[in-house]
Amino acid sequence: MTTNTPLESLVTFITSIKEKHLADILDDLLSPKEIQEFAERIEILRKLEKGQAQRAIAADLGISVTTVSRGSRVLQYGKQKIKKYL
Repeated sequence: MTTNTPLESLVTFITSIKEKHLADILDDLLSPKEIQEFAERIEILRKLEKGQAQRAIAADLGISVTTVSRGSRVLQYGKQKIKKYL
């Protein structure tokens, strides 16, 4: 018997959710801070993909350059699948 990793279990769970219920389920599972952080990460990635400078993004979003740099590393060294959805 194979056991799923936590990531595999999460993917299986999320992909089983009907789109019309996703917002309610995420609202139940995540704290307001977690939702804000997740949305912020996506916004960072979008701005980086548009070619905006890291310091400008940090100033615009009121966050540290280090946080933006983490997003930059995702785009540089990550699996690249996220770019399709930005």
